[in-house]
Amino acid sequence: MLRLLRIACFLLSLAASMHPWAHATSDLGQASVERRPNIIVLLSDDQGWGDFGFQGNTNFQTPNLDRLAADGVVCQRFYVCPVCAPTRAEFLTGRYHPRGSAMGVTQGDERLDLDETTLADRLKRHGYATGAFGKWHNGSQYPYHPNARGFDEFYGFCSGHWGDYFSPPLERNGKPVRGNGFVADDFTDHAIEFIRNHSADPFFCYVAYNTPHSPMQVPDAFMDRVKGRNLQMRHEGRPAEKEDEPTTRAAIAMVENLDQNVGRLLAALDQLGLRDETIVVYFNDNGPNSFRWNAGLKGRKGSVDEGGVRSPLIVNWPGHLGAHHSLDQLCGAIDLTPTLCELAGIPIEPDPNHPLDGLSLAKKLLEPNLPAISRSLFSQWGGRIAMRQDKYLLDPDGALFDLLADPRQQTDLSLSDPKRAEAMNQEVQRWRNEVFRSAIAQRPFPVGHPERTTALLPAQDGKCQGPSVRRSDTAPNCSYFKNIRATDDVLSWDIEPMQPGRYSVWIHYAAPESAVGKEILLKCSGREVVGKIVDAFESPLRGASNDRVPRKSESLMKEFATLRLGTLELDTRRTLAEVCLVEALDESTPKNDQEKASLEIQAIEFRLESPESP
Repeated sequence: MLRLLRIACFLLSLAASMHPWAHATSDLGQASVERRPNIIVLLSDDQGWGDFGFQGNTNFQTPNLDRLAADGVVCQRFYVCPVCAPTRAEFLTGRYHPRGSAMGVTQGDERLDLDETTLADRLKRHGYATGAFGKWHNGSQYPYHPNARGFDEFYGFCSGHWGDYFSPPLERNGKPVRGNGFVADDFTDHAIEFIRNHSADPFFCYVAYNTPHSPMQVPDAFMDRVKGRNLQMRHEGRPAEKEDEPTTRAAIAMVENLDQNVGRLLAALDQLGLRDETIVVYFNDNGPNSFRWNAGLKGRKGSVDEGGVRSPLIVNWPGHLGAHHSLDQLCGAIDLTPTLCELAGIPIEPDPNHPLDGLSLAKKLLEPNLPAISRSLFSQWGGRIAMRQDKYLLDPDGALFDLLADPRQQTDLSLSDPKRAEAMNQEVQRWRNEVFRSAIAQRPFPVGHPERTTALLPAQDGKCQGPSVRRSDTAPNCSYFKNIRATDDVLSWDIEPMQPGRYSVWIHYAAPESAVGKEILLKCSGREVVGKIVDAFESPLRGASNDRVPRKSESLMKEFATLRLGTLELDTRRTLAEVCLVEALDESTPKNDQEKASLEIQAIEFRLESPESP
């Protein structure tokens, strides 16, 4: 009996040792103990497939990313979405983004449905400390906020883009704070602090950088070393696609700053002795935001063609994954959640209501010489759908390409291989019918959640109409409403109180002296509240002085004051919150003199003061 017991113990020990995370030993060299691997996911914003030294682009000097790739596995046929928020939703859930209604990038369409389970949720249940740093872009108000999506710690901003990258207003766990220096450096500082604070336990650290997304801003040290560099690699595309060299140089400088921050994170792991216990993943959220060298791939950000959705995926785990491996396996952002869970030894229980679309690549990463998995991937933006099946691409116009022989999409095979083209087209229609039906349009914005009773509703989540009012720039993200002059300049937000009670209502505003004494009306659920502007508040615009090239659609930033309008009783019915002036501003001031004669509103805020008793 004793002999059988010893054999059983040996077999159990052997089985445990075969799992990639069951090898860790203490500093004293005692018997092996199980510790799940730490996980760091690094996501860049608007970086192209070719924006790396290891991709053969001599314009870029990225030694830390090159080393991370050389010492790990690089998946070269890795696909994301054409734009930011959908990629984040797919990475976090392992499901195509329409299933979770993350169909856009602003005005609430970027939000991930509340019944979706995130990677952070899964890891947290198994003892992981979880932190997110940088650009969230899957919902601002609780419970869409990262703190309600599995992340214990959040530092950054929830919008799709930001107007200034040097010490801008940010938030930490829902509380407003001031950033410290250049945002990518600042996010890295907080990520390193999180890693140090949780070095004794497994952690999941998600660093979502917002660069090289425009506005094109970067510290002088990085721009200076790029200014005179000989850029030998140029955009290779269609005749109408013109490369803007100042934008390219700014993008190079911003990526090289990212590279330095990746080096800082790796150095912190080395100092803590955690390098061999940590999986590090790096990928881009979509294609490049300008025409620059991208190996001739067709399209850029916003396109479902190769240049818009293809990204290298770096997976690095010393001692577990081999070095110098390049995989041609077709894979995508939807595969990251199942892959990382399997590498961490965390089971994913089947959920018939929320089936995963992604596949685990764990075995392929551990054994790169295994045969490729035959599969299909779908990309969509604005209803235009592309399908990739093994080596083939069917684009939204029905053209068929062999991507291994023709990665630039120059030879349409749909006429020479009509059966394949038709079969893939039928699969596209099936996918559209199945996946799109899950998307929910025009969801209200929640206020008064029991766990976070203050809800900030920024201008990006609202709408405006009237003779004078408009946004501070064309892109809603990070914008504010300006030139509010007339009583029929109306702002509105679609809200849904999550519990009944008495709410105080605030506005974040800027107003000239001529607006002092004017009243602001908020109507909501058949009730009204009126507040008077007591103090003028004006502040300069910020951000333009840091731009390396002129910005196109991102609003500049400024400071705003807060004004309490009053309180009102709300039930839990969905309703429209509308804001307007009770009396027009002085018409004697010339209408084109907007700085002197207009009210500006950045946000409204609902604070639950007294919940209604059950």
